[in-house]
Amino acid sequence: METVVSSAVDQAAALLSAGQVVAIPTETVYGLAANALDEAAVQKVFQLKQRPLSDPLIVHVRDSEALANLGIEVPYWAVQLMEKFWPGPLTLLVPRSERIPSVVTAGLPRVAVRAPAHPLLQALLEKVPFPLAAPSANPFGRTSPTTPAHVYAYFAGQIPFILDGGPCLHGLESTIVGEEEGRFVLYRPGAVPREALEEVLGERLVVRSSSSVPHSPGQFPRHYAPTKPLLYGWETPPDEPSASLVYFTPPAQPPDHPHLHVLSPDGRLEEAAARLYDTILRCQAEPTDFILVQRLPVTGLGEAVHDRLRRAAAQALFLFNHPLEWAVLAHLLRRYEIQALLDLRRHTMSRRYPHLAQGPLQKWLAEVGIFYEWQPALNRLLSPLQRLRREYAHIALFCADTEAHKCALQDLVTRLEGEGYTILGVAPEGRLYLHQVSASLRGKPT
Repeated sequence: METVVSSAVDQAAALLSAGQVVAIPTETVYGLAANALDEAAVQKVFQLKQRPLSDPLIVHVRDSEALANLGIEVPYWAVQLMEKFWPGPLTLLVPRSERIPSVVTAGLPRVAVRAPAHPLLQALLEKVPFPLAAPSANPFGRTSPTTPAHVYAYFAGQIPFILDGGPCLHGLESTIVGEEEGRFVLYRPGAVPREALEEVLGERLVVRSSSSVPHSPGQFPRHYAPTKPLLYGWETPPDEPSASLVYFTPPAQPPDHPHLHVLSPDGRLEEAAARLYDTILRCQAEPTDFILVQRLPVTGLGEAVHDRLRRAAAQALFLFNHPLEWAVLAHLLRRYEIQALLDLRRHTMSRRYPHLAQGPLQKWLAEVGIFYEWQPALNRLLSPLQRLRREYAHIALFCADTEAHKCALQDLVTRLEGEGYTILGVAPEGRLYLHQVSASLRGKPT
C-alpha cells in the first residue's frame, strides 16, 4: 500500500467515508482516525496500533452541537469547560449515547470527547457527517508523533493517507477530565493545566492518572516509550558516552557530548512540552544505548510532561559488580544519584575489602542519606524492589565481591529482565553500560 502525505482535506474525507483509517493532525499530537460510528473502521485502528480493546478511544467532534446530534447529554460542568476550552486540547468524559459503538468506549458507560482546534482537522470535520475516533498515531506504548514524518516512520505502507498539518502546536496529548460521585477527576494531565480547570470548576481535581484497568484513554502505566531505555528524573544527567542526554534547560557547564538536547533554552514548559516527543524520537534514532532525561518542574504544564516521562521511563536498576574503595564508591553513588541500595551478597564479609562488610557499609550509607537493605534471596527480591520503586527513582543492586558466584548474577539478571527490568552496569571508572549476563560473569562491561 502506498502512503500519501498531503494537505488535501477532500482526499482524507473520501477515504474516511469509505471506511479507511487516515492519520490526522491535531494541536496536540497526530492521530490515527476512523469513522467513530463505523465499528469495522474503528476495529482497524485497534489492529493497526496493536492497542488493547480495553483501552478506550477519544471521539473528535467539530463542536458542542455535534454532541447533541449524536444524542450525547452533556452535564453542566462539562458545558462550563467547553465554553472556556473548546475547541482545544481538553477531553471530557460524558455519558455515552447508543449511537457510539461500545468498541469505542471499551464497553464503558462514558465516552471521551473533544473538539480539536487544528484548522485542517476542523475543515475535515466540516466535510464528513460523522465524528472521528482517533488515538495517537503510533504503535501502542510507543512515543506519540508530532510531525507527518513521525507518522510515516511508524505506518508507511499500512495506511493510505497522512493529512499533513505540519508540526503539532502543543506536542502533548489532551487533558482528560470527568466526574465520579460528585467529584471532578483528572484522568490524564495534558496540554490544559490542572490549575486552569480548577479555576473554572471552583474546586480541586482528584487525580486518577494511571490504572491497569483504564477508566478513560491514556491510563496504562507504561506508555509513550522509545525503543531504547529511557531513564528519567536526573538532577544532572551524567555525561555518559553511551547515552543521549536531554536537559530541561541548558546546563551551566555543557558537556562536550555529541548527543545533547535541550527542551527549552528559555526554561518555558510550553516549549519543553512541544519539543518533548520530537526530542525523544531523535534520541531513539541516535547511535546510543539509552536516554537520560533531566527532571522537569511538576507545576503547571510540567505535571503533564512529568507524567509522560514517568510512564516512558524504563524500570532501570544500577548494578555494582566490582569491589571498590570508599572514595570510588562514594563518587559513583553521587554520579548516578543513587537513593537506595539493595545488598544481594550471600556473604557480606570480605577479608580483602573489610570496608564493604555489611556493618561499615550500612553505617556509611546512612550517613550520606542512602537507604540500605540486605536481600540475598533471589526468590524474595521482587517484592522489596516493587516497594522501593514506589519511593526511590534510582536503586542500586550491590553484588561487589571478588567471587561473582556469591551473588548468583546470571540467575539474578535473567529473572529481573524477565520481569521487565533494565539492568545498567556501573563500571569502576564511572560509566554505564547495558548489562549482559556473559559480561557480568567476567566482571567487565561490553
